[in-house]
Amino acid sequence: MSDELVPHATENTEPSKVGVTYEIMVDNAKVESYTRPEPISFGTGAEYTALEGVINFRGNNYRNAPSWGTVSISENKLEVKDYDKKTSYIGTWGGAAWTGQPLIVKWPAETRAKMTSLKEEFRSKDDFVEVIYATLDGRIYFMELSSGKKTRDFIDIGAPTKGTPTLDPRGWPIIYVGQGLQADGDANSSDDMYFRAYSLIDNKLLMKFGASSSDPFAHRNWQAYDSSALIDAKTDTLIEPGENGVLYTMKLNSNYNAEAGTVTMDSEPKIVKYNYTSEHNKNADSKGRWGMENSAVGWRNYLFFTDNAGILQCVDLNTMSLIYANNLVDDSDVSMVLEEDITNQKVYLYTGCEYDELVRDLGSTGPAYARKIDALTGEILWTEEYEVASNQYVDGGVLASPVLGREGTNMEGLIIYNVTAAVKGDSTTSYLVALDKETGDEKWRYDMAVDGWSPSSPVPVYTEDGKGYIVQCDKAGDVVLLDGSTGTEVAKVTLTDSDDKAHNFEATPAIYGNTIVVASRKAEIFFIEIK
Repeated sequence: MSDELVPHATENTEPSKVGVTYEIMVDNAKVESYTRPEPISFGTGAEYTALEGVINFRGNNYRNAPSWGTVSISENKLEVKDYDKKTSYIGTWGGAAWTGQPLIVKWPAETRAKMTSLKEEFRSKDDFVEVIYATLDGRIYFMELSSGKKTRDFIDIGAPTKGTPTLDPRGWPIIYVGQGLQADGDANSSDDMYFRAYSLIDNKLLMKFGASSSDPFAHRNWQAYDSSALIDAKTDTLIEPGENGVLYTMKLNSNYNAEAGTVTMDSEPKIVKYNYTSEHNKNADSKGRWGMENSAVGWRNYLFFTDNAGILQCVDLNTMSLIYANNLVDDSDVSMVLEEDITNQKVYLYTGCEYDELVRDLGSTGPAYARKIDALTGEILWTEEYEVASNQYVDGGVLASPVLGREGTNMEGLIIYNVTAAVKGDSTTSYLVALDKETGDEKWRYDMAVDGWSPSSPVPVYTEDGKGYIVQCDKAGDVVLLDGSTGTEVAKVTLTDSDDKAHNFEATPAIYGNTIVVASRKAEIFFIEIK
């Protein structure tokens, strides 16, 4: 892509036209302007990490790599492994929620050898691949991909994780994890909410930031951290959007001494913050609505995200200034996927929104949208509308991250969305829709036939010869393998508990080779082989 491509506002996306204003805070003092001492510049998604595996939500800074390697399929079958991996509960919270994706990583041998928290049998095992799962019970679990064996003692955060953690892209043994809910299970209080980093050498806490009550810089008190953080490796900078409407960036001053097997980091790093507001944010909900639940996209020195009232923003990370904004109408929690069109020198974002009756009071049902965005300007290129249901507990629409079909495969040219709680007669369903990425025209549709809310994100896998498949989990305990070019069901398993009740999958799976890993809300982790 040309170095001359620079995001910029149009008449429609000029922040003043959209009514969005912002502030910057450096070391707890508001400033008029800011220049980062060490400029950030992300590489492509393929360059984000040298680690083998899925190391954050959707794998990288473009959010387009939720699976690793290729898959070999000969039997058109899904086989559930009998590993019996159970988690626990904090209050009413257990299992994995939205987004709830596990991490899967093949550690370098020299790193693995220094991990004193790792059981000795795995430190010298060359083909060892580790599954790391942060769940609602306030723990981070560690398992071997090939056997399901416990690989180390769990880390007890003491507070629920609702989103997806991040591993350090440098291959350093560090995990970053945001708290999603109160430690006592209170769904309404956000006191003592923190974002944390742990060493995976010894599982010890390295750093945390947050607040005992709320960040005074925020426009909103709710301060959960569901976003899967990005790390800029060259500048040692962590980037984390908060659900309180504050974008946090911080120089970690971290160091990994590979020879000694030690990790250090500032326990309380200095933070550069960005916040924003608009009349649309102030008018949404009875108390106003700000905050980011989605995992942001990083492209060069720019960060793209949407918020809980539907404001799309592009922020220059090196100046913490707002480049453009667009009002996408309604609550947008979906983690966008970025596409670089090298032939035409264009950059695109694929996103969507919910129908939230607290943002737009249209009754029990209303329109949700799937959209393609010009990432360089924030302009909407096409919109597809879906009628969905919303209630006081959950909102229907597009919450899942979409799948962009890989070039050179039979899924090329498709963008695939999960639309949940879609109106179907007197009830609702969730379905996958494959759209032409150029026009938004529907190419195929798969009905999950589940009433209610089922927001797990679809995950693509590809064979060596370029045949693409989609793995989709749902609230009825189904794990389905679809032909990605047609939406035809290839294989399906339905997982139930001992009382023959369905496991509810809100979480998004991660896939390494032929193995799917996903946890249900019923406090159980499943390993499923594609055969």
